[in-house]
Amino acid sequence: MSQYQPPVTFPVELTVERAYLKDALRAILHTILFHRYFANVKPKDLEVLDLTIPIIDDAEVERLVEEKIATFVKVVDANPQSKGQIGVMFYEKKTKRAWFSSTSSEVCWEQWAITIDVVTNINEKDRQRSIKNMEKALSARFLSILRTVNERKDHIPPITTSEGNPFPYQIVIPTAADTWGSMFKRMLDTSASLSSSPAN
Repeated sequence: MSQYQPPVTFPVELTVERAYLKDALRAILHTILFHRYFANVKPKDLEVLDLTIPIIDDAEVERLVEEKIATFVKVVDANPQSKGQIGVMFYEKKTKRAWFSSTSSEVCWEQWAITIDVVTNINEKDRQRSIKNMEKALSARFLSILRTVNERKDHIPPITTSEGNPFPYQIVIPTAADTWGSMFKRMLDTSASLSSSPAN
């Protein structure tokens, strides 16, 4: 009987100028999904500031990302500290067979813990400096994500199907009462009924 392995966690932290919050979050989420979506994908370009990144050309993926960005922005705007967290979790479908039945469950094997600090500069000079710093930081995060997905592969479960994306995923936003630990624990404890298409 195999021992339960906790999911591998990758933190991503970024300071973002409020005017570019949606763009920055869109770019980070799409970058993670692009590199962890194990199915044939049609790529397309996404322009963020002076950067161009590849994303999955899929209406369902884009709809989910936009929906979560809208929720995230509401949470951040309601928070006086202007700091927000969002997680991306990937699952493996497991089937347990008994004599006359079988049960399936989903086990999280990887999670990305994204923390975004939102700043708003009134002064135009400070704003321009903030945008330049954000552009450099965003570029560094993209490279870091790319390096991580290329170097950290040992924990990826075997792919056992050729139909679509083999690993369901969720994009989750902690509630006001959640901490990172409590949110991820709740997500791991609750075996959400996910399909191989994106979940909420």
